[in-house]
Amino acid sequence: MPIQPLPHPTRLIGGEGIGSYAPRAAARNGAIVDDIETALREAGLLTRSKARSHPLRLQAWRELGALHESAFTAPEIVAGNWVIDRPACIQCSAGVRSTGKRPDLGWVCVSHKRWLDGKQVALQAFPEALAAERHLRRVLVPRGVVVESPVMRLAEECAIVGISRATFEERASRVTYPSPPLLIYPETVRMARLLTRRSFLDLVCDPGVPGRQRRFLVEGEVTRILPGERDTEAWRAVNRVWAMVTDLSDLIRDAALVDRLPEDAQYNVLRLSRFVVERPVEPVEGVPTFGW
Repeated sequence: MPIQPLPHPTRLIGGEGIGSYAPRAAARNGAIVDDIETALREAGLLTRSKARSHPLRLQAWRELGALHESAFTAPEIVAGNWVIDRPACIQCSAGVRSTGKRPDLGWVCVSHKRWLDGKQVALQAFPEALAAERHLRRVLVPRGVVVESPVMRLAEECAIVGISRATFEERASRVTYPSPPLLIYPETVRMARLLTRRSFLDLVCDPGVPGRQRRFLVEGEVTRILPGERDTEAWRAVNRVWAMVTDLSDLIRDAALVDRLPEDAQYNVLRLSRFVVERPVEPVEGVPTFGW
């Protein structure tokens, strides 16, 4: 027997996951999720499994909400990296709080010019973040890069330790609730583009190229990304990228010796992410905190 839709339909917010939709749909119909699912199990219409992402549970809520078959089908993993649940833009959702997996987006709603991580800050006075988001969608998404993946965390770390205090302060004056990830978002995206760019990796990860030449290229590329104020400490970012490059080139050299290197492995974001050393960001003397 098919599951009948709930009496009061609930609109699905774009990319919304079942963990966000089910409680909203239940509340709109004067119930809670557990009561609805218990009734379905007793009627033999729902699996006994309590797994949140069980296919039969997802299908049950699609039927309860009269939703399209594409609902709740966002990937859990992209290029070996977990896709996290994130809040939707409050303006896109007409004030409704919802979360979901959106591997095709970064941390900015371009349509409404809002930062989506934490407080949804207006970005009209910070167009650099909007431009960065467009680059992320056009360049990084096709490369399989998602927010909170190791390569994005490394890029963010490089940006925060290398960017100047003057840049922090000037950008902070343009947004209502400044936060480090927001203020360095342009450099984070640019750094991630560099770290996943084939032509760059082709040279700097090639163990056959002299180390001095590869180091010089890393220094030049990383320094160009960071704003050129006097107190910029690009060397901190260079050291982090060079550590990643060294690990990758050693891996490629060792794999080549035993003929186990897959084609284009050095350009694969999955392989790249596995060998990024996840280190906490070291406190940098002189970098303002703005009370965060």
